[in-house]
Amino acid sequence: MMVLRNALFILMFPLLMLATGVAVSLAEVKVPWSLSAAVGYLPYVLCIAAAIVGGWFKRPRVVLMAALIMGAHWVAQNFVAGVNVYERTPELTVIYAALAVLFPINAALIAFKHDRGLLSVAVISRVLFVGVQIAILIVVWDAGQAAHIAADDLLHTRLFNKEIDYWTLLPQPALLLFAAVSTGLLVRALWIGGALDGGLFGAVAVSALALHAAADGALSSLLFSLSGVVLLAAVAQESYRLAFIDELTGLPGRRALMHDLMSLSGDYSVAMLDVDHFKKFNDTYGHDVGDQVLKMVAARMMSVTGGGRSFRYGGEEFTVLFPRKDADHAVKHLDRLREAIAAASFALRNEDRPEEKPTGVKNKLAAKKKAQASNVVSVTISIGAAGRAEGQTPEETLKAADEALYRAKDGGRNKVST
Repeated sequence: MMVLRNALFILMFPLLMLATGVAVSLAEVKVPWSLSAAVGYLPYVLCIAAAIVGGWFKRPRVVLMAALIMGAHWVAQNFVAGVNVYERTPELTVIYAALAVLFPINAALIAFKHDRGLLSVAVISRVLFVGVQIAILIVVWDAGQAAHIAADDLLHTRLFNKEIDYWTLLPQPALLLFAAVSTGLLVRALWIGGALDGGLFGAVAVSALALHAAADGALSSLLFSLSGVVLLAAVAQESYRLAFIDELTGLPGRRALMHDLMSLSGDYSVAMLDVDHFKKFNDTYGHDVGDQVLKMVAARMMSVTGGGRSFRYGGEEFTVLFPRKDADHAVKHLDRLREAIAAASFALRNEDRPEEKPTGVKNKLAAKKKAQASNVVSVTISIGAAGRAEGQTPEETLKAADEALYRAKDGGRNKVST
């Protein structure tokens, strides 16, 4: 359930903007003449805003993608908008075709890397690479008709039947590249679970629609504007994640807990959870294994029943909030959670265990014996629960749950106390 919720959080807005772009394209929306000039500037405004916010949050991928979208919009407006698409002019066969093919390539080089500093070698190299592409295109453009024909033949190479691309202005190589890059970014967003990756997927996919509609200047501007909106939303989502989501466990953090508590009125109950003997466990097995324990506990907490919301309070402490429920209701669900965590276990890797999977019957049998000899560890948790009393503040309810937690520990641990 938590994985599905995370996927919806990441992809809901990019997919909404993509669906909006498809609908606008199919409907062939006509922008009133009086607004067409303003619409033409809109992608610049939105992308500049995205670049500023992305730079502020040290997200060079957003800055570079916003610059790429602005550059594509400028080329589309100055070389393609308003032309007769049935005339094979050099503006279409060379400038536009080069833009359409190179855009997904550059988008992939931007989006599939981790964010570094704005003046890092990775960022500078991508800027220089775009500069080299522009220089080559200028040389080809100035070289005359023979160079134009050669570029046309290269950029419009057909790997498959023309039925694939007959309906769009995009050359077949561009269409295939956009499909591959968009799919890769979608998979990356789902695999990594990052809002920025979801936003980059949406920006590239909607930009493909904008380039498809490049001959209609106003419609193309509207679609490039949607790309800028997707980038802005992605940065906003990412800033929310940094502020409210615990990076190690994926659970909402203390700030999110206090926000939810302050928004509640009436009855609710709170439970404080603590991993038993966690410091001793860390000292024995190391912090890496300790982190794995916290992740395991968090994973079980994501499935807590009874309408509970799970949070990481800090260190080895966790919290479960039960809105509109009293402590008696919460206890039975907390006890199920305690039992599920106590029943969970995992094997520690032996120091001499190979990183790669062994081959051959003899090696596999030896590896199996070593695995069986590995230390199998499990943990338990103690839980204190308290319902909100009349006139009690959230901090006072949390303190009451914390006092109940100490009673659970003093009573032998691995139990729920109220």
